[in-house]
Formats: sequence, structure tokens, C-alpha cells
Amino acid sequence: MDKKQLLEVAHVTVRGTSIRITLPKKIVKLLDVSEGDIVGFYEENGKIGLKKLE
Repeated sequence: MDKKQLLEVAHVTVRGTSIRITLPKKIVKLLDVSEGDIVGFYEENGKIGLKKLE
């Protein structure tokens, strides 16, 4: 069985016609992202991942 550690949780919110997920500070630090950075979403084996793009 694939065991993964849950790092953090986030709430999904709606603002206007957009759906948002705010990244918790712990995740921002782990990804080393800040305002203006671009992140990409990828799919692998039915899971969604998030990665900072250079």
C-alpha cells in the first residue's frame, strides 16, 4: 500500500467565477514560491501534483 504523509490541508473557495485554493505557508515554503511565480499541475497515476516552474 502506498503511504504518503499528509503535509497540510486547504479550503476551496469561490470568488466571482473563479475557484481558488490558497496555499498554506508551509507548502509555500516547501515549494519556494512567491507572488509572481508560475506553478504547473501534473497528473501521475491518477494523482495531481504541483511544481514551481522555472
